[in-house]
Parts: sequence; structure tokens; C-alpha cells
Amino acid sequence: MAGLLGKLLDFPAFLLGFTFLYWSLPISALLGKFSCWRFQGKVNYPYDWAKGLCDLFRVKLLLLPGPQKYRGGPCMFLANHRCWADFFIDVVLSEGNAQMLSRMAVYYVFPMFMISVRAAKGVILFKRGRQHDKDAFNRMVDKKMARSPLEGLIIYPEGHRSTKQDSLPLKRGMLHYAFSRKLPMQIIMSSNKEAVLSEKKQSAHFGQKILVGYSDVIQTKDFASFEDMLAALQRAWDAQWLRVYSARLEEAVSSMPDRMDTIDYSRHDRLNQLGATALEGVCFLLAAALTFKAAAVILRASGSYWLWLLLGLGLWCSISAVRACQVVTPWAPSQQLRAAQQQLSSSHDGQRMLAAAQSHSIQAPPQ
Repeated sequence: MAGLLGKLLDFPAFLLGFTFLYWSLPISALLGKFSCWRFQGKVNYPYDWAKGLCDLFRVKLLLLPGPQKYRGGPCMFLANHRCWADFFIDVVLSEGNAQMLSRMAVYYVFPMFMISVRAAKGVILFKRGRQHDKDAFNRMVDKKMARSPLEGLIIYPEGHRSTKQDSLPLKRGMLHYAFSRKLPMQIIMSSNKEAVLSEKKQSAHFGQKILVGYSDVIQTKDFASFEDMLAALQRAWDAQWLRVYSARLEEAVSSMPDRMDTIDYSRHDRLNQLGATALEGVCFLLAAALTFKAAAVILRASGSYWLWLLLGLGLWCSISAVRACQVVTPWAPSQQLRAAQQQLSSSHDGQRMLAAAQSHSIQAPPQ
């Protein structure tokens, strides 16, 4: 009963968070945070969109000391998959220079921002369960990567969203792709993302702090076999998970900048982005007008009870707002994960991986 009551009280804030995400492009453009009108110089549409959402949610991304984001060319970024907030937080953490690999279902649920993300060549869409021809799928990814000015690719190697205290085992699919293409990989681990916008809990919170840790670059070319690479990657992932979820807020050393204009889009791409944003802006204004009209009809239908209806809604939304502004503290790693750390620490390779999560590059184990 308490859980049901909590979801009921959180629903107005969750609805607001969903609205921010759904209409994020036109809202960001209206607030001047999305540079779709710029036709000279470098821009960064994905970063503008994602950072605008972080600002709407008042998210503070705090970077832990250690390795920084890889900027040496094409790279596959491996992020932990927690909630809807992944969509924009991980784009910011990749500095807007990586495409998301996303299921087509996301496009159907959030067409109003996915249209612009596609126009920015910031997403590769696929239909789950239909990739029987792996070579054809990999060739499709190759083409999308070649046609985009973005150098990286964001994947979620756990396979699906999970809010468990421990990571899910890493899936092999796209890791095979990285190994076959000799793509460098980097882990981007962040805690507390589910506190921002969680579809599972149907909750949204504002003003949350997210701790972020980057691993050093994992060079796939240094491994003789895929199995060797996968084993090393799993150890590095577990070590990075433990490092970030064990960290304290005061350990953070920096945050993400407001702008990062690093992408040289063609004039054709800029026109596509301007058109997509304009279309979404018109749809947003129409939706707002219809919402106000529907609200007026409901108030008229309530007759003499309209004031009580407004007072009730106001009280409900006020309680939800108070709950949504509470700081959510991320949980500590489970005993199972700490046991895994001890097991890692007891072996030579494990000690090397734990050290790599802090400050050293991750390479193939010595032969």
C-alpha cells in the first residue's frame, strides 16, 4: 500500500519529467539552449539537446578523478543501463560525439525528440529480435558510423535496463563488433541516474547529483582472442562499477561544461536539423493549446466544484514537487560485489584491473 501511495504522490512530478523528455527539443530551443539556427562554425546538436535536459532536471554531473573521456578518434563507449535518464545523461558524458545504439521502440515512444536526434545523425535504430544475419547488422552499423560526423558509439552491454545493486553480466553482441573492427572501448560508469527519471518507479527528481567515472581505454587490438578480451572487460567493468558506487560526492573534481561545439555538420545536416526542430516546435505549441483547451472543458464540466478541483490538484502537485526535490542518496555496493572485489584483489590480473579502474590503461594480460 505504501508503494502504491508513493507512486500516486510521485505521479505529477513523473508526468512533468516525461513531458520534459518528450518535448525536450522544442523546449530547449525555446529556452535558447539548442543551436539549431547556427549555420557557421562548429556546433554540437546532441550535446545541446542532452545538456539542455540535464539543466531542466537540474542534474549535476560530477566527474571523479582519474581517466578522462577518450578523444582520440572512433570509440565504443560502454555505459550502465538504468532508466530513461540514460538517454540524455550518457550523451553528455560522451561529449555529444557518439551515436546511441537504440531499439526502434524508443523512436515510437519518443518521436518528438528522436526525429531531431536522427537528423543530427546521433542514433542507430534497430529492431530487437530481427538481427538473424549478424554480418548484415554489422554492415548496417558500419554505414551509419561512416555517414555520421560523430566518432563514437554508445552501447549498453548489460542488454537491458536494470536497477539492481549489482551489474548484469555483459552481453557479447556488440562487443563482438568492437573486437572485429578493432575499436577502442571505454567504460562510462555513473551512479544515481535512476533518481532523475525512472519509468520503472514512475518517479522523477530534480537537483540530483550523479557521480561519473571513466575507465582508461581498452584496446581490443591488444587481445589475441575475443574470450580474453571479454574476460578482461568484465573484470574492468566490475572494478569500475565498484569504484563509482563506492565513491563519495566530495571526491568529485569537475563537472561538464555548458557548451561543447566540436562537430562540423554539413549545411544539409543543419537544414535538416532546423526543419526537424521547427516541426517539433509547431507540434509542441499545438499540443499545449489542446491541453489548455481540455483543461478548460474539464473545469467547466466540474460546475460549482471547480475551485475544489483546483485546490485538490494544487495540493497533489505541491506534495509531488516537495518529494521530487528531495535528494536521493545512491545505495552502496552489495556484499556480493564487495566479495567480487576481494576475489579480484587476490589475483595478479585482478589487482591490475582494479588499479586500471583508478589510473592505468587496460591492456591484454601478459602471455
